Amino acid sequence: MSISTGMILPDGKPYSSHSTYNFSYDSDRGLVAMKGEAISIPDGQKSHWWIIENMKDGQTYTIDQDSKKCYKSIITLKPLYCIPETAVYQYSSTYGYGDKQIIGDTWLIAKDEAIMYFTVSNDGLCIPLNGHHYSQNPATVNSTTIANFVPKILDPSAFDIPEECKNTA
Repeated sequence: MSISTGMILPDGKPYSSHSTYNFSYDSDRGLVAMKGEAISIPDGQKSHWWIIENMKDGQTYTIDQDSKKCYKSIITLKPLYCIPETAVYQYSSTYGYGDKQIIGDTWLIAKDEAIMYFTVSNDGLCIPLNGHHYSQNPATVNSTTIANFVPKILDPSAFDIPEECKNTA
């Protein structure tokens, strides 16, 4: 997964970054895990992150792998298990070529001061393919692309809460 972000910070300064993550999603258990690197732009500062979201208990664990610090927070936005009933269908498109094609459906999702165009496979598996998120407060643009996906979890330990998070309030 790659994520490009541009935003205006509360002090009025612009911020942007490009991140690449190994992304794992266990819909049966309501878990998301991402491990990877973020590079701030333009200074090129690198940071390494591990993020675990437990959608069933509403917790996010964000681990700074450079400092080994863990930050526990409550998921403030209800996670999308797929496409909400309020989404508006936009269009379908083909990903890949030859006999390696996936049809993706793009949906418009509006919530509060944000809108998102989210594309998932239309085969009923709801495999996320890409998304574009725009919000006003703070002013933010995110673009996400998912690639190199496989229909299984390659690293189940990505969902294991590390020791540094077990005593975090």
